[in-house]
Amino acid sequence: MRALPEITSAMLVVTHECNLRCRYCFVRKEPESMTLETAKAAARFLIENARRAGTVPEINFFGGEPLLKFDGIMRPLTEWVHDELGERMRFSVTTNGTLLTPERIGFMKKHGFSLLLSMDGSARAQDFNRPDAAGRGTFERLRGVVPMILAAWPGTVFRMTAIPASCRFTFEGIMWAAAQGFRSFFVTPNVFEPWDDESWAALAGEMRKYADYAAESRERGVKYIRFSAFEQARSDLRAIERARERGEWRALPRCRAAGKCGLGASRFASVHPDGRLFACQELTSNEGGIFEIGSVFTGADENKRRALMAAFDAAPARGENCEGCEYDRVCDGGCAANNYLLTGAVNRVPETYCRWKRLLLDEARRIEEREGERCPLQA
Repeated sequence: MRALPEITSAMLVVTHECNLRCRYCFVRKEPESMTLETAKAAARFLIENARRAGTVPEINFFGGEPLLKFDGIMRPLTEWVHDELGERMRFSVTTNGTLLTPERIGFMKKHGFSLLLSMDGSARAQDFNRPDAAGRGTFERLRGVVPMILAAWPGTVFRMTAIPASCRFTFEGIMWAAAQGFRSFFVTPNVFEPWDDESWAALAGEMRKYADYAAESRERGVKYIRFSAFEQARSDLRAIERARERGEWRALPRCRAAGKCGLGASRFASVHPDGRLFACQELTSNEGGIFEIGSVFTGADENKRRALMAAFDAAPARGENCEGCEYDRVCDGGCAANNYLLTGAVNRVPETYCRWKRLLLDEARRIEEREGERCPLQA
């Protein structure tokens, strides 16, 4: 039996606390925070694994809002690894941006950090979706922060979440991000709340606006803000056709546990504030039993990692309407953590995820047909 990859990259969940109260957040706001000693143990664990694997270890500071622990963990841990130990380690942070300052950005740039910004776009969506702990909107306090982020990290991904109550502002938010200078964004619907037909139709309309914008930008030869999931849908059209021609069902590597994140099968894991290892960061505050795969103090448990993989591979991932769904041939089962939290099984897919994938696929097909009609020789 082939050994599993060493865990060399981790989401370091330094706190479950946050200064915002996002309407869709999956993190329970219990006051659990990591100590610097535990953070150092996590760094040692990753460094030792990376030496055996012959690679460079990575830490992503995650929360809650990790910048709440900038002075207590982020700064001292980074200095300890880079300056005292003299070890190579890549650092990054996933943040809501509200606690960034020029001094903190300067420190992170000095130490080679990358950054992912969680923000929902224009004022109407941001203020509704992501209020602070006092219920105040947060768009205005980010207005001056965003230019600093893009000056330091021009390739920053703009990470959005769509919810039924405000999804009609999604394209407006995308265009706001593009106007600021973001080159790429990512958006996904919140699968943890119900979507009625009216809200879903509104989200579908927003994605149609984006698809038309992207197509028109390509036709004019101008740069546009890219959406990786939409690009993936265009690629999936060809993967589905190849699978149909070959008579294959779910033969792609990503359709099995070994090809997915969040299942303990790769070099990625997450570290709970108390040092326990989880296969996905979503489960560090939801205490998903089968996702716990060891500890930074005692090491990763290969048997637990394999048991989690086996749970996913026990049967093909299924949703409510697989029959007749084009994705059935190449379905990767979606997010295993969300599956588990919503359905109690890692390979049972919530319908919202399925509808979202089909929505993007339909838009990708519509755009490819449109481009084929305009440039038939290249079709």
